[in-house]
Amino acid sequence: MEDISKLELAAHLIMAPPSQVSFQDRKDAESFFMRLREGALSVDSCRQILETTQNHFLMFELARSLVARMLKEWAKFNQEDIRNIALYLLNFPVVHQDLPNFVSTEMFHSAAMIIKRNSLVAHENTFADLLSILETFFNNENQKLQSFGLQIIELVATEFSTIWRSSNISITWDFHLNAKKQFEDVLLKQLMQLSLRTLSNLLSTSPDLNSIIEQQICDKFLRVASLIFCWNFSPKYLYLHFKVIISALRSNTFRPPESWHELFKDTSIITFFMQMHSRIRFNERLCENSMVCLTQLASLIGDALGPSGPIAVVMPLVGNLGERRLATVMGGIDEPLSSRKPILHDLYVQTFVSQMIDLFSDMVLDHEMVSLSLVIYKLFTCHPILIFERFPDELLHRFVDFVAKNILKLTQPTIFLAMKNDQTYSSALGNLFQVWRPLLRSAHIFKENISVLIESHNVAIIETFIKSVLSPPFGNREKPTSGEIYDENEDEEDDRIVFMDILCDIGFFCLYSIDYFVDFVTRAIVQRLVELTSLNLQTVDSKQLEIWQEDFHWILLIIGHFIRHNSYSYIGNIPEELALKCLKGYQSGEFTKFDDFSPLFQNCIDNPPFNPANYPGRLDPVTLIATQILSWFSLEHQMLIKLDPNASLLSPTLCQTSLWQFSLLMIVLTPPSSPLEEDSSFAKESEEDNWGEDQSRISVKYLPSIPPKSALSAQIIQMSLEKMFTILTKMPGEKKLCSDVIKLLISLAEYRPLELAENENLYSLFSGIDFSNLPARRQFVKAIVLMGGMLELPILRQRIQETILEPLIQRFLAFCEARDSIVNSRLTDLFECFTGIADAGQADTARTLFKFLQPVYERCIPLIRTCSQSQPLIVSILAFLKSNTDVLFFYVESKEDIQSYHNLLIGVINAYKDTQLQRFASFENATDDEQQTQDLTTFIEILCLAITKTYLPLDLSEASAIDSAKVSLHGLEILLPMMSEDLLKIPLLCTSFFRLLIFISDIAPEAIVQVSEQMLNGFLGCVQSALDNTFGIERVRSALEIVNNFASHCLLQIQKGQPVSPLLAENILKFIPKIFELAMQFSCELEIFNEATSTLFTLIGLNQDSFKAYLNQLLSLPSNIENKSALEQAFTKLLTTSSDDEATPRNFTASKKRNFQIKFESFLIEVSGALCLT
Repeated sequence: MEDISKLELAAHLIMAPPSQVSFQDRKDAESFFMRLREGALSVDSCRQILETTQNHFLMFELARSLVARMLKEWAKFNQEDIRNIALYLLNFPVVHQDLPNFVSTEMFHSAAMIIKRNSLVAHENTFADLLSILETFFNNENQKLQSFGLQIIELVATEFSTIWRSSNISITWDFHLNAKKQFEDVLLKQLMQLSLRTLSNLLSTSPDLNSIIEQQICDKFLRVASLIFCWNFSPKYLYLHFKVIISALRSNTFRPPESWHELFKDTSIITFFMQMHSRIRFNERLCENSMVCLTQLASLIGDALGPSGPIAVVMPLVGNLGERRLATVMGGIDEPLSSRKPILHDLYVQTFVSQMIDLFSDMVLDHEMVSLSLVIYKLFTCHPILIFERFPDELLHRFVDFVAKNILKLTQPTIFLAMKNDQTYSSALGNLFQVWRPLLRSAHIFKENISVLIESHNVAIIETFIKSVLSPPFGNREKPTSGEIYDENEDEEDDRIVFMDILCDIGFFCLYSIDYFVDFVTRAIVQRLVELTSLNLQTVDSKQLEIWQEDFHWILLIIGHFIRHNSYSYIGNIPEELALKCLKGYQSGEFTKFDDFSPLFQNCIDNPPFNPANYPGRLDPVTLIATQILSWFSLEHQMLIKLDPNASLLSPTLCQTSLWQFSLLMIVLTPPSSPLEEDSSFAKESEEDNWGEDQSRISVKYLPSIPPKSALSAQIIQMSLEKMFTILTKMPGEKKLCSDVIKLLISLAEYRPLELAENENLYSLFSGIDFSNLPARRQFVKAIVLMGGMLELPILRQRIQETILEPLIQRFLAFCEARDSIVNSRLTDLFECFTGIADAGQADTARTLFKFLQPVYERCIPLIRTCSQSQPLIVSILAFLKSNTDVLFFYVESKEDIQSYHNLLIGVINAYKDTQLQRFASFENATDDEQQTQDLTTFIEILCLAITKTYLPLDLSEASAIDSAKVSLHGLEILLPMMSEDLLKIPLLCTSFFRLLIFISDIAPEAIVQVSEQMLNGFLGCVQSALDNTFGIERVRSALEIVNNFASHCLLQIQKGQPVSPLLAENILKFIPKIFELAMQFSCELEIFNEATSTLFTLIGLNQDSFKAYLNQLLSLPSNIENKSALEQAFTKLLTTSSDDEATPRNFTASKKRNFQIKFESFLIEVSGALCLT
């Protein structure tokens, strides 16, 4: 036995202040205790020292050492020894008073590990002992013991819900899964009931929880309850070879089995937790866990609510994730719903809603708001909407009121704080919005009074939001202050990003209150545009101007999300709800119907602002919106283009929003291209009952539009171009604004390519712009090239090339000849433009673009060599080549072109090797250096893409395919010597590198057998490091796939009667022990387990004798001697197969691998707790 004084000294060194101990002494002491955990002390020695020492840290370490030794030598202990040690640890903090919390916690945790380890062998005795000691603690009037009891429950439950990897001592993930299932079937509910009884007794005697120990007991109970309510129960039906459904059924809902029905049958548990929360809500620490419990109780679903309840099946319907509902099927109920008593599911939800409203309707504390929103969200999204439809009218009315009033209460403070980059309440408002969305969509299933209530609240919600973002008289937003809300100089996220989720929801809500919203924004825009025309720059106050700009910015943001981003389906390019509103209005005569909207829209552009109040007829919502936006578009154009002094009334942020909104409007006003949609009989069958009884239809061609090729469309394109290029030339420093200009141009090129290409000003304007200075230049050039590809007239294509693309080449060649370091940045920008050209490659344009870019290809290698110190330029060159290899090269079919490109890549590889790779030879501390290795990552991705050309096109000769493989192998040969562990710890680099290894092993295994022994060893050395989990779990899977590919290749060679590379076969067979260990270790991680068992099966098929030799070594270990006979039988079953399933080179299919995997699952169960790997 170790000298106790030596142990206590080591403990003292670890716990002493840094000033009193040297770094080396502390490190030696830590190593000393690490050796203890590896088994230096026997279990009896640990117990003897525990009874002797007074050093608390030593007690902590001895408890850990004791359980580690037990788990490692489990087979040596009989059941009586195990039971005594578990009880000893559970009672140790009781016998030894006043232990620090970390010591008593470790004692209980060690006991929990032993209980779990023994649960599958003798769970009845183990669980009975645990319940007995807990009953003793809870029946004792000593509140300290009651606190211990709750702490034990928490630690035991946590241990059974936790999976830790110990496959070397035969505790696999299957073991954890089975132990968890046993625990939740036998003990979990009893522990919950014990906890409830304990706290109920405490609250009956001390309702105010005044003492510290009472609050501690309450806190521990809430932690236990939240842990159990968040328990991930095993699926009701589960077979090991269908483990995939575990992942499918995982959720954050509380889904206990039917055996828990008794706990919820009278809904008293809701009352208990609601009343408890009312007592502790002012204590933030207790309130947090209490709200977690309420959240999980709100999400309660499944068999525990009784067999007569609804059978809920997850059925994702059309809609976003937040609105997926549960389809409900009622079974075994013959009488109508109105004539029977509420089923338990209905009663439970109704009780919860009623008591929640009673508790929170008068007051919601700040620290409760986010959690309460989650309670409401879980309550409404986890239960079928038909349950709410069956609510009594009064309760449903209260619920709708409760949700709406909390939204109204939360909206303004959320927006106010978000404008100052404080997202405190944003998640809470988002949760409530995700409840209001389905309520709004489902309003028609409720009674008329509830539908009317929902619609009225919806108007109030829209109004409250608009008032929160607008200034008087339309809102109550506070005036912006310097650096708070509106600061042009700050590099901050755009409001479109910060408020994206909220704006999407508000836009959706507006689709259900179209009349109110359109009337409001129309009045607001008309007044603001009148104000704009009357503002005088000589007298206007800067604060007043900022307020006007901010208001119009927000109006445009809301309209943009109303007309485009928030509907699931469209009629033409208009949201379905909005289009149907217009079509019904045309049919009924409510709205003026136009055969041609051009005169009206032309008037808005020629004579802004347009006031709809002066128009003789009533305009539909889309037309109203369009008239106001076109009026603003015209006024903005005048201020920018005609150098109006009022141009200073605009701000970059307002211009950004204006461009974004205008691009959406032009999409909406683009008429449908589908012949079906243009047909006058077009109508959705599901809408028949909503259109009227005469079955007549108004064609969608009457919807507001600006037809392509019309004079008005050409004028708008002309004005757009003038505005865009004015911004690009006169405001180039506004990067975000210029980026939005490019996005507008891309949108116009997609929806109106012919008009854009035919516009004479396009080419003259382009001639005055240096594209290489533009933001988003890659996307810009790609859009131009794609636009040219869509044009049928060759003359227009030629003009685009001569006017726009060829000047880029000429400018590039001039810079290459300059040989000046200053031009490196210009070359970098030009390469980004050329990358855009490569991105636009398609089957019909690839050869033309490939030839067009030849001058650029020819200068890539010289530039890499001469500009080796300019990493941005090197990165841009490699990005250009990556896009070419990925997109353009994909479509190239000429053998000559392919050969020349292969030669180019070989030259690039050599140039990069000579000029760049030395930077990575001694790369260390690579944690945050992804930017420094960006060029290397791109280089590796080029090699990955090059080898994929082995397969395409299909009519290439084998020689071309071999050339593709040679390119990648040549690159790999220079990479392997420098791929250190430090370098591969950079995530993106590591991912790209292992992708390359996978591609080579999968696509070109024939080529790898021809490489040198040194290169093959380097290749497989990287694979070994990945299998050792050096680079993360994903790379483990990658390495398994590589080994499987090589083993499959060797088997295929045998099947063909061709020789197998002895060096390759010998090296991959060395992976058998590691692959077997991974199959044991990751038995519940589907992807890893499937890949590991598949690889193991392939290796066994390649050489079963190697696997048997490993098994003999394994069974000869001292830790496996006692169970050797049983283990031999299990391995025999694993390897004994029918002739159909035998893994041989001539009988090797996916079905055989699947059968082997199923057998391996059975093998895991059979050897669970008996097989040790070390």
